[in-house]
Amino acid sequence: MKYFFLLFSLLSMSQNLLAQPGCTDPQATNYVATATENDGSCVYPTTEYQLTEITQLPANLEEVSGVGFFNEALWTHEDAGNEDRIYQIDSLTGEIEHLVTIAGADNYDWEDITEDETHVYIGDFGNNDGNRTNLRIYKIPKANLTENVTTAEVIEFTFSDQTDFTFANNNNNYDCEAMFVFEDSLHLFSKNWVDFKTRHYVLPTTAGEHVAQVRDSLEVQAQITSADISDEGEVLLLGYNTATSEVLFWLLFDYPGNQFFKGNKRKISLGSAINTSQAEGVTFRDDRTGYVVSEAFSILPQKLLRFNVLPFLEEPNAVEAVDFETKINVFPNPFHDRLTIEIEGINEPIEAIRVVNLNGQVVAVFAKEMHGFGNKIALDFSNKKLSVGAYFIEIQTISGVVQTSVVYLK
Repeated sequence: MKYFFLLFSLLSMSQNLLAQPGCTDPQATNYVATATENDGSCVYPTTEYQLTEITQLPANLEEVSGVGFFNEALWTHEDAGNEDRIYQIDSLTGEIEHLVTIAGADNYDWEDITEDETHVYIGDFGNNDGNRTNLRIYKIPKANLTENVTTAEVIEFTFSDQTDFTFANNNNNYDCEAMFVFEDSLHLFSKNWVDFKTRHYVLPTTAGEHVAQVRDSLEVQAQITSADISDEGEVLLLGYNTATSEVLFWLLFDYPGNQFFKGNKRKISLGSAINTSQAEGVTFRDDRTGYVVSEAFSILPQKLLRFNVLPFLEEPNAVEAVDFETKINVFPNPFHDRLTIEIEGINEPIEAIRVVNLNGQVVAVFAKEMHGFGNKIALDFSNKKLSVGAYFIEIQTISGVVQTSVVYLK
């Protein structure tokens, strides 16, 4: 009998060791070192992060709304009443490189764009008035993106929990501007004007009529305007608070299945809309970095910005380990037509070098035209129209930007 009790005790201990619920994220304030099962209880300190502005977008993309990175290119579109097109843009200059017209489509209110292995999906589900009965998503084969004109299948849907279709401009909880594909389904996130929450809906990726089934809701203290998911399963919700003008991310990770609101939920403040403009679209480029697009608002211009969420996903000691000391030497300084940059301490590819004036305006960008030898890069300014004065040289890598100052003389 004593062996039975011994075995029972060992089994009980084994079960307890296998399942110790608690907060498993070392960056949380309530981290439990002995926890083996994330129970979604993590609480985080106030977190602030500044997006890196890449460039202002062209004037004909003032009402940019969604953004996606696929086919090794950056794609975007505008919202209500604009052209029935998606635009491929340069990820460094923002210039339009190619556009595809969606024949037979109608940009009633295009709000987000996403993709799976074979298709691109455009969400025509903006619903500021709360009374739309023609919600739809356009489905386009990726193979057709090299064409100038293509057609799309249509996914029509309704929300499973909406019964009231009373007109309520910017005063309803059934607006929607965010979606991505995960596990062969479309996942939508509502933009709640009234209660500052978001609801998660799921519907098939197949053409036809469907009902988007509500799964859960989350208090986000904002109106959600876009969403994306990385290959590693981290979810980013982008939004802004109409009462305070705060722009923010919600980073969702370590959740069970596709229950995105049951894991870690970290709010990351991106500051005021004065710095970002009206943030409307977010997309991952890789597992940790990606882009945000903002539409023009009042005197604030449309922008292309960049993010890196790696510091919020690594253990604290790992975050410290990725820091490095960078040394930048430029010569001659002052310079005229040619400038050589010598860089030490950057252990990842350089994507671009920007020249920024003292007002923060980008006046020159070097990318494909850079000529490098060893750890030195030679820049040719002979065709750049610079005024005499001081400038910052910004070196863009995947992780962020480092800079130094130079003086230009004629």
